[in-house]
Amino acid sequence: MHRVQDRQDSGWQAHVVGHTPLRPWLQERGSLTARLKKQYPDFAVQVLSQGWRKPNIDEQALLRLSAATHAWVREVMLMGEGQPQVFAHSVIARQDLRGAWCQLRTIDRVPLGAALFANASVQRGRLHYRKLSPGHPLHKAFCRHFSLPSRQVLWARRSLFCLRHYRLLVTEVFLPSCTQPPVR
Repeated sequence: MHRVQDRQDSGWQAHVVGHTPLRPWLQERGSLTARLKKQYPDFAVQVLSQGWRKPNIDEQALLRLSAATHAWVREVMLMGEGQPQVFAHSVIARQDLRGAWCQLRTIDRVPLGAALFANASVQRGRLHYRKLSPGHPLHKAFCRHFSLPSRQVLWARRSLFCLRHYRLLVTEVFLPSCTQPPVR
């Protein structure tokens, strides 16, 4: 996997700022899916939603989309020990959902990371990080499916994946539970 250049958006940082026990998870450059499978033998993907809709404003810029354009948005929960560990949100523009990316609409419960890291032609951009407050659209998206203690801030990271000129934005929101060792 190669690296692709992308720009930093407002609110997203090039480095993890401050102390968090999630730092090793946030800064993981390899496959998050592989790391979760290693930690949780019962790892599973729970599809929460997928379909055509408007991306968040900061996602539109990275994917070079106008405000009125819809994209394919997939939201899944990566599960371990039957509990949510990571909320994953991926966005791909209609014009990029072809060629090697065309299967992304039909992967169902297959982890996206398995497809991305299996293809050596895929280039990954820099990781960017952000604390998501309850008002952030991704925090709200998570809370549509799972409840959180009021005002809990969540850490997220995202990166842009490119295959030739086709772009895919992947954001992962980490729950504090993923830092706890699994019960064996």
